[in-house]
Order: sequence, then structure tokens, then C-alpha cells
Amino acid sequence: MDHVLQQIAGVIGMSCYVPLIIGIVRNKIEQSFVAFMLWAMLDIIATITTIIAGGNYWLPLSNAIGASTVAILLATKKQVAWSWVETITAILVVVCLILWYVLGEGAGIVSSSIAVVIASIPQMVDTYKKPWATPTIIYLVFLSANILSLVAGKSWNIEERFYPACAVFLCLVIAAFSMRRTSVTPIDTNRGAN
Repeated sequence: MDHVLQQIAGVIGMSCYVPLIIGIVRNKIEQSFVAFMLWAMLDIIATITTIIAGGNYWLPLSNAIGASTVAILLATKKQVAWSWVETITAILVVVCLILWYVLGEGAGIVSSSIAVVIASIPQMVDTYKKPWATPTIIYLVFLSANILSLVAGKSWNIEERFYPACAVFLCLVIAAFSMRRTSVTPIDTNRGAN
């Protein structure tokens, strides 16, 4: 049963990318290219590491595919911005990857999952600054998929629960920031006008 719930969580997570991609194509949604680029790379690492460890890999797999697609789309649409936030985030992600390499496979899930949260900082900052540009419902559905994946773990160990727990945290923050839209009004929605 746990395996079925893990697959369902992966399918729900993957399905969230469809309206996100449509919104980006229609210029109705703005997202952080750097966050999605880093998420794509880190989710690939998390997927491979979790599969090797025999853990709950459906959610990172769906995120690897979805984040890669979104990153490529954002790059082709030239929705790319880079500031000191992205630089610091990239440095912290590299530190996590070095720790993963030095400490080995066992630390891979922890370090890559923490790096996924760190890679979320540009999206969190963008959402905080421009909550109207982030789709709350999509992030709430991501959050529900992450909670389902967290609950679906076979046991309370790193391989089964750590990545989903990190994903719950980052989606909760982004969703909460996007809900600020009633208290914040759009001044300039042009990307890169930070």
C-alpha cells in the first residue's frame, strides 16, 4: 500500500507541472529560473540516490522531470534573472554537493534534500516580493503531494521521509508567501526588476 501511495504522490506532483507550464507559456505565471534549474539538478541526484538506497523515489523523480521541463521553458522564454540571492544560493548548493561527495551515498539524501530547500530561496524571495506572480493553488497541490509522499514512507528513516519532509517545508513557505497577495499590490510585475 505504501508503494501505491508513493506512486500517487509522484503522479500528483507531476500533474502540478502542467498548469504551471501552461501559465508560464501564456505569460501569466513568473517563476525563478535559478530555483527550477537547481531543483532539476538536485532532484535528479535525490532520485538516483534514493533509488540506490531503496527508498521513496517517486516524488523526487516527478520533480526532476517537471523542474527540468520548467527550467528549459523559462530559459527559452528568457525569464532568467541573477542577483546576489541566486549567487549565495548556488554557492550553498555546491557546498551541499561537496558534502554529499565527501561523505558518500549515505549522506547523499540528506545533503541533496537540504540543497533542494536552499535552492528554493530564489523562488521564496520572488514569491515574497511578488506574491501575485506565484500560483497558490498549484503550490498547495504540490504541498498535498509532498504530504502524501511523507505519509507513504514505509518507515521513519532518512531514505523514506527526509526528502518529502524537506519538500513539505519548501512548498509550505512558498504557498504561504503567495497567499500574501491580498495584503500586497502589484507595482511592477516585470521580471528582473528587483
